[in-house]
Amino acid sequence: MNIASSKPALSVVSSFVKTEKPTTSPWLAPESLTSTSQGRECPIEHLPNVLKKAVLEVVSIVKCPIPLALNSALGVLAVAGQGVANIRPHRNIKPSPLSLYLIAIAESGERKTTADYFFSAKLFDWVYAQQKELESDFKKSKAHLSAWERELDGVKQAITHKSRKNEPFNEELSRLELLEQTKPSLLKMPQMIFADTTPEAIAYDLTHKWPCAGILSGEAGVVLGGHGMKAENITRNLATLNTLWEGGAIQVNRRGEGGSFDVRNVRLSMGLAVQPSVIREFYEQNGITARGSGFSARFLMANPTSKQGTRALTLEEVENEHSTPYLNSFKAQLVQLLEAQFQQAKAGALVDLPELILSKDALELWIDYHNRIESDLAPNRVYEHYKDIASKSADNVARLAGLFHLLQGYDTQTEVNQETMNAAVRLGLWYLDESRRFFEEVALPVDLSNALKLDSWLIKYCKDNHTDYIDKRKARQLAPNRLRNMQELEKALTELETHNRVKISQEERKTIIEVNPILLV
Repeated sequence: MNIASSKPALSVVSSFVKTEKPTTSPWLAPESLTSTSQGRECPIEHLPNVLKKAVLEVVSIVKCPIPLALNSALGVLAVAGQGVANIRPHRNIKPSPLSLYLIAIAESGERKTTADYFFSAKLFDWVYAQQKELESDFKKSKAHLSAWERELDGVKQAITHKSRKNEPFNEELSRLELLEQTKPSLLKMPQMIFADTTPEAIAYDLTHKWPCAGILSGEAGVVLGGHGMKAENITRNLATLNTLWEGGAIQVNRRGEGGSFDVRNVRLSMGLAVQPSVIREFYEQNGITARGSGFSARFLMANPTSKQGTRALTLEEVENEHSTPYLNSFKAQLVQLLEAQFQQAKAGALVDLPELILSKDALELWIDYHNRIESDLAPNRVYEHYKDIASKSADNVARLAGLFHLLQGYDTQTEVNQETMNAAVRLGLWYLDESRRFFEEVALPVDLSNALKLDSWLIKYCKDNHTDYIDKRKARQLAPNRLRNMQELEKALTELETHNRVKISQEERKTIIEVNPILLV
C-alpha cells in the first residue's frame, strides 16, 4: 500500500474522520519542544514618541508582535541614518557608524513582511524617484565612460602595433598617460536594498554603485543559508560582514570581471527575519565560527511570542481606513534623512561624516550601561557564558541613540540628550536579554536537538506528500542522517509523543507515525 497516496489532500487533513486507523483518543494540543520561558516585554513605551506611536499604529493594523514591527522600523531607519552621521561616545576610540544588524526569530505567518512594507515602502519610493530623476544623466555618464574605454583600447592597440614593429610610440604613451588621469566617473545612483546576494557582491556594489545600503529580508535564509555561508566560504564572508558593520576597510582580491578593489567609507545595515528551524540549523553547523568571530554579537535579536491564533478581525477594522499620523511623521523624517544621505554619498563614498556627540548626562548614562554589562561578564554573573554576545552591546546602544536623535529631527551639531540615551539603553538591554534567552535555548542536549530535527522533517514530509503519517521504516530511511540509527530515532519519537506532536500506532505489521494535524495546518 502506498501510504502517502492513500491519504486525502492536506487542505482537509484537519477535518476528515480517519477510518483506516481509528485512534483511541483525540489529539491534544501539541506542546513546544523547547523552553517556553517568556522574555521581558519590549520596552516600547520608553522609545521616542514618533517611533513608539508609528510602531503601535502598524501593529494595530497588521496584528504582528511588537518586536517584529519595531525591527522593521529600525532596519529602515538604519539604512537611511547610517549615511548621515557617525557617533563617538568615547573620545579616544574611533567613531561608530549608525549601522544596525537586526534579526527577528519568528515562524512563517507572523506577518513580518507585511510590517516591513509599512515602513520600507517610502524608502523604495524614494530610491525609485531618485533613479528616474538621474536616469538621463546616468546614461550620459555611461556613454562618456564607454567612449573613454574605446579610446583607451585604441591607444593600447596602437602601442602594441608599434611595439611589434619596433617603432617609437612616445606620442601614444603620452595620450595613454593623459587618458589614465582623466577617466570619467559613472554617475552614482541610489541602489540601497539587497535581497538574495553574497557578502562579496555586497562589498562590490557598495564600492561601485552606492556606498550605503541594507539587506531587508523576511527570509534570513538568503543570508544565513545561502551560497556565501557554505563551509568553504563562511569564515571569509563572516569577516566581511563584521568589517562592514564596523565601517572598516576591506581589500578584495579576485580575478575576472571587475578585478580586485578596495572597500572603504561605506555602510551596511541588515533587517532580517528567520524561522527558528533555519537559525538553529545555522548555529548547529556554524555556531563556533559565528560566535567566535563576533558575528553573533553584532546582531540585535528579537525572539517574540507568536500572535497567531489571537488576530481576529472586526468589521469596523476592515471597512474603515486606519489613521496613521505618526507613521506618516516617521516616513517624512525618513525622507529628510535620505536627502541628507544623498548629499553625503553622491560622490561615491561616505567621507568625513559628522560625528554625533553625547551630552554629559547622556555620556554618564552610557558609561553606566557599559560598566554594568562589563561587570556582568565576571564569573557567576548573568553574562558569564555570553561574553561574546554582550561584547558589542554598549556600541549598539550608542548607535540606537544616534538613530533616535536623528529621527527626532535633531541636527548633527546638537548633542544627544539623556532622554534619548535612556531610550537606547532600555532597548539595548532588552535586545541583549533576548539574545541570551535565544542562545540558552540553542545550546540543546543532543536528544532534544534530534527531536527537533525529526519534528521539522516529519512536518515537511507530510506537507510535501499531502498526508499526515508515515511508515516508521520509511521514516528511518529518509530522515536526517543522525536519525537513521534506530536507537536515536526511538528516543526522538518518544520525545515527540510526550509532547503530543506524534502518535505511534500499529497497522497490521507496520508501525505508523502519525503527525498531529494541528502542526500541518
